[in-house]
Amino acid sequence: MTSELPEGWAATTLGEICSKPQYGWTCRAAKEGKIKYVRTTDISDGGVIDWASVPYCEEAPADVAKYRVTENDILVSRAGSVGVSFRIVDVPCDAVFASYLIRFKPLDGIPPKYVEFFLNSDSYWRSISEFSAGIAVPNVNASKLASLVMPLAPLAEQRRIVAKLEKLLGQVDACQQRLEKMPTLLKRFRQSVLAAACSGRLTADWREEHDLDDEWPAEPLNEFFEMRNGKSLVATKRQEGKIPVYGGNGLMGTHNAANAEGLVIVIGRVGAQCGNVHYVTGKVWVTDNAISLQAKKELVPAFYAYFLRSLNLNTMSAGTGQPYVSQEILGPIETPVVSLAEQQEIVRRVAALFALADQLEMRLAQARGQVAKLTPALLARAFAGQLVPQNPKDE
Repeated sequence: MTSELPEGWAATTLGEICSKPQYGWTCRAAKEGKIKYVRTTDISDGGVIDWASVPYCEEAPADVAKYRVTENDILVSRAGSVGVSFRIVDVPCDAVFASYLIRFKPLDGIPPKYVEFFLNSDSYWRSISEFSAGIAVPNVNASKLASLVMPLAPLAEQRRIVAKLEKLLGQVDACQQRLEKMPTLLKRFRQSVLAAACSGRLTADWREEHDLDDEWPAEPLNEFFEMRNGKSLVATKRQEGKIPVYGGNGLMGTHNAANAEGLVIVIGRVGAQCGNVHYVTGKVWVTDNAISLQAKKELVPAFYAYFLRSLNLNTMSAGTGQPYVSQEILGPIETPVVSLAEQQEIVRRVAALFALADQLEMRLAQARGQVAKLTPALLARAFAGQLVPQNPKDE
């Protein structure tokens, strides 16, 4: 590593820049007690420790000070989530750390955040993988961790690296948080589109342009569709065939028989599948966890599928048990009577808006992938001496 380091840098080990690594206290966790007991699971979520969920020691160590967690301790998991590390920022209560954690305390003159950032780099994780290679149960011990080689910049540059990483990674984190909100916003967008489409708002201008009444009359859903509960597949009909099998979660496979034909809307009946709406054409088999709706009159099934999706059918079941939908619940639903031409226009507009949402989702996935690469890229640059200006003589 020495030949690859920038001028003024040195190759060191985690053990050389920290006090002697220490294993934690061994005992069982308890719901009550006087001293909190920090475990691997408590440091594995990243961010901050949820001290309210940290258990207590069933039996406190005789020498609490030996295992007491203090600010800027770096705890590393040696089993389970092998290699996961956490720098203690604050300790709001008296706490010790568990035996499956190893504590490193950076020496005076070594910024703890410099060590923390390195322990999140790809270089560190490659070392952890090498340590665990060929082991049936992945683990790492204190001596291996202490021997882990890492680059050490001059002190002033360490501080500049830490300051720059704090700023840049803070921006990355803010970006990730904004991106995490986007799926919810897109879901709400689609729901808003359906609500506008099925209330007439989406095509109000179209009706005005065609000099049509602005109000839609309504009839019960069972005036539009014949409803049938699906049937289970007997063993002899479960082989692969050419006819699609539909249940509450959509396409489930194929076989050689059909129990519905034509323009069919399939609605999930119970549990997690309750209220799921799919529409298909041709011959299908509808399973017993779904209801098939076949049109009694000429209509655009996609429009009525949109209408049913806009209703949140899974909230219509009575009682406090698992959600369910029945013909008795569906039949009386007040359903808009819309001209075929307007149904087609609504489907066209909804399809266009949903296509836009799909494009945004694709771009979102790409953006999230790119942002996910930023942190390891920044850390790699930082510990290659490429993130901040080089000045070996600044100390």
